[in-house]
Amino acid sequence: MNYYISDLHILHKNVCGEGNNFDNRPFETMKEMMEYIKYHWNKKITNADDVYILGDMCWKENEEAIQFVSTLKGKKHLILGNHDRCKDGRYAQQFVEIVPYKEVKEFINGKQYRLILSHYPIMFWNHQHRLKDNVPVNIHLYGHLHNSQEEAIYQSFIQALNNEYHIECIARNVGCMMPYIHYEPRNIQEILSFLSL
Repeated sequence: MNYYISDLHILHKNVCGEGNNFDNRPFETMKEMMEYIKYHWNKKITNADDVYILGDMCWKENEEAIQFVSTLKGKKHLILGNHDRCKDGRYAQQFVEIVPYKEVKEFINGKQYRLILSHYPIMFWNHQHRLKDNVPVNIHLYGHLHNSQEEAIYQSFIQALNNEYHIECIARNVGCMMPYIHYEPRNIQEILSFLSL
């Protein structure tokens, strides 16, 4: 099964109580956050699963980052974010692939979905129009914006495309801090059900 998550920011102390906690994450320390993520990740993910990390996995690529990523189950695919360097070969080896953009097909209840994966939100993407009557549904998954004012602005734009211009499309932020992701990888069925699509 495929799973999706973004913006873990492992070893970036400003996403927890050790720093300025700009995300308002519910963790006092980085250690607490890492233990929570690892526990929930490995409880859910098997080594047969594919996990697509849509950028900003780790703030640093040191021994601690390499060790942490190596303990996470699944085949890990990294979609590059603005904080991903991947210059250390030992770190890069933790991933099946490291790419800036990816398209993935999924089949759910006999219906095909094409998922457009990037760290950054895209205004217009490949196969954007959501069509009906057994034609593929195309969904853009992204990160980068966290739970910010920029996220609200972007989602307002997507709503305008749907409601004012009748360009039916779906774009969803899979940042780990989003309430429907809650620091664990989610499959597309979970993402769709949580968002009442």
